[in-house]
Amino acid sequence: MTESRWRRMLGDLLSGAAREEVVSGSAGLAVEEPVPARSGTTTCNVSLPSIDEPLHFNATISFEARWGGNAPAPPSLHDIAWTGIVHRAEEISRLRALTAAERLRAELNAALLAWRGVGGTDVYARGQCSSVEADADLATAVAEREKAQCQQAVLSWRSHERWHQEERMRSLLLDPLRATASWFLDNQDKPEHVVEVARTFRELRVVLAPEERADSAGQLLDDLLGSTDEAVRFRVVSKLRNAFVQYDREDLAARLDEIQVRSTGA
Repeated sequence: MTESRWRRMLGDLLSGAAREEVVSGSAGLAVEEPVPARSGTTTCNVSLPSIDEPLHFNATISFEARWGGNAPAPPSLHDIAWTGIVHRAEEISRLRALTAAERLRAELNAALLAWRGVGGTDVYARGQCSSVEADADLATAVAEREKAQCQQAVLSWRSHERWHQEERMRSLLLDPLRATASWFLDNQDKPEHVVEVARTFRELRVVLAPEERADSAGQLLDDLLGSTDEAVRFRVVSKLRNAFVQYDREDLAARLDEIQVRSTGA
């Protein structure tokens, strides 16, 4: 057999093996994976609940759906994706009042940006919010309520602070030594008046001192509540209220609640 014939045969064998490797994919060439089914962008309007459940936002949201399963995408791909988008949006909107519509729009864009699976399906969805609106009259009413709540909180704080100041003054007036020391702390340039001030506080204690009463469990409890900080007072009152309820004295528990409301100015 001639040398040229051997070369032709060898070339045919090599080219055939190469074709077989390409077909089988064993030649190390990348095999392209099928591209998941993906929808275009769809825009919908939706009503989203606010932190005040009866009141709602009106939002415009665009979304995309993607199918990640091996079987063909179902006809309900868009419906499933939209359900997931709405659920994600509601989780955010329920945290906001109608006065925070623009803030909600920004938060929805952050929450809906990434692809996320819907439930236990192979459907993935992501979206974008272009607008969030609220009824103007309802938003105004909510704003007025928030303003009133802020004013009430300020009044409560001031009343509570006033109560603490009164309690401190009461304690000083019944303790001439502390009262004199407190006065002298603010008037150290007037040492010549200390004796006169001390005498005045002693006279005030005689006039203002409560009538002597024999010790009782209630009196001891009053002394405890009047001399501890607010955290301790809260725990003591809570335990006392639980005791009233435990022994079927809801009337005493209600009276205790009224005392607490008056003392805090709530």
